Amino acid sequence: MPEALKCPTCAAPLDYPANGEQSMRCPYCNSTVILPGGQQTNSPNIDLSAILGPMLGKSVDIAQLTNLLQSGRKIEAIKIFRQSSGMGLAEAKDAVEKLAAGQSPNRGAYVPSYNSTGAAKLASSGLKFGFGITMAIIIFTFVLMRIISSSAHKQIAKSVASWPNAVDIRSSFPTAPPAPAVPTFAHMTLEFGTEGIGAGQFKDSRSVAIDGDGHIYVGEYSDGRIQVFDPQGKFLAEWSLGRGKYLSNLTADHHGNVYVLANSHIYRYEGATGMLLGELENTLEDNVLNYSDAFAALNGDVYAIDLNSDIVDIGPDGKIKATINAKDKVGEDVDFQRIAVLPTGEIFALDRMRGIFKFSADGRYINRFGGGEEPDPTNRSPDHLSSPNNLAIDGHGRIYVSDDGPAIHVFTGDGRYVDSFGGQDVVFGIAISDQNEIFGCFRNKHAVRKFALDKP
Repeated sequence: MPEALKCPTCAAPLDYPANGEQSMRCPYCNSTVILPGGQQTNSPNIDLSAILGPMLGKSVDIAQLTNLLQSGRKIEAIKIFRQSSGMGLAEAKDAVEKLAAGQSPNRGAYVPSYNSTGAAKLASSGLKFGFGITMAIIIFTFVLMRIISSSAHKQIAKSVASWPNAVDIRSSFPTAPPAPAVPTFAHMTLEFGTEGIGAGQFKDSRSVAIDGDGHIYVGEYSDGRIQVFDPQGKFLAEWSLGRGKYLSNLTADHHGNVYVLANSHIYRYEGATGMLLGELENTLEDNVLNYSDAFAALNGDVYAIDLNSDIVDIGPDGKIKATINAKDKVGEDVDFQRIAVLPTGEIFALDRMRGIFKFSADGRYINRFGGGEEPDPTNRSPDHLSSPNNLAIDGHGRIYVSDDGPAIHVFTGDGRYVDSFGGQDVVFGIAISDQNEIFGCFRNKHAVRKFALDKP
C-alpha cells in the first residue's frame, strides 16, 4: 500500500490521482505537489498569491516575481524579493529557492523587517536626527548673525571715527545716576590695637580720653596701665599707676592733664610723661568721698560723682567748690555711675538702670531719658539703653552713650533720640575730640575705633 500522501506546503492529506500523473495540485493551498517518482519541471506552475499574499501583503510584486521564477531568472527574483521584504541575501536566496520548488518559506524567519517596533525606533532616530539638524542650523545662524553684527559695528565705528570732529554718540545718552548710599550718623575711620601686653596692644582696656592736642589715652582696668597714642593711633608712650590700683575711668583736659579714677580716688597726671601731679580733694566736712567717676570740663573744673550719687564740683586747684545732692533734687533714689558736663554748665549723670538725668548748671533737676523699664523687652525701642557704660558730649551739645548693641546711642541735649552707630559690639569707654571725632574703647575686640560724623 503506497505511503499516505500529504501536501509539503500545508500538510493537508491528499488522494493519489487516478490517472497516474506525476504531479497534482493541492486542493487546499493550490501548490504543486510532486508525486513519488515524479520530476519537478524547471518552470513550475506556482500560484505565489496563495503563498506570499498572507505573508507580505502588497509589499511584493507577486506577478513580477512569478514571471521571473517561471522563466528561471532566480537572481533577479532574489533581488526583487530582497527589496520587497527587507531580507538579507542568504535569507532571500533560500526563500526564492523554496518558492521555485513550489514550497512555502518559513514565515517566522522571513517576515518583513518593517514592524511596529522597528518603525518606532526608526521614527525616534529620525526625530533625533531632525532635531540635531534643526539645532545646528539655529546655532550656525546665531553665530553668523553675531559675526555679521560685530563686523558691521566695527566698520561703523571705524567710519565714524574717521569723520571730522567725530564724537562718541554713546556719551550723548543720559546715564542713570548711582543709587544713593544709605545715610549713616557716623562711620569708622580708624582702628588700632591688638590683643596682648606689648606696645599698642590691649588686654583689659575699658577707658579712653582725648586731650587738647588730640593725644589718645587708653587705660587698662586690671593693671592700671595707660598707653599714649597720637591722633592717628601711633603708639607714643606708656605709664602705670602702680600695683594694686584698678583704673575705673579716664578724662583729660585741654592742657594735657589726665585725670585717673582709681580705687575711688581721682589722681592728676602729666599725660605725656605719666608724672603724678597730685590727688583731688575727697574730704568734705570730715566726710570722705568715694568717687565713682570724673569729667574734665572746659572751664578747668572737674565734676565727679561719689558713691552716694552726689555731684561734686572740683576747681582747677583740686579743691571742692560745691556739691549737689542729686537724690533730693530728683525726689527718688538714684545710683549714678558716670557724669558729663556741657560747656554751658548743664550736667548729665548716668544711672545704668534708670537712664540719663539732666541737671542745670545750678543743680536743678530738669528731666531724664533713655532708661527705665522696657515695655516689651523682645521689641526694644531704639531710644532705650540696654547696658550703658559711659557718656561723652560733642561740640554740638549732643550726648553719646556707649552701650552693647547698638554700640553708641546719640541724644540731643534735651533728651530726644537722634541715631545710633558702631555695630553690635560692646563699647566701654568713650571720648570725643575737639573735631567731633568719636573714640570708643571696644574692650572685647582689644581695639580702639574712631568714628567721623556723616551728619552735621
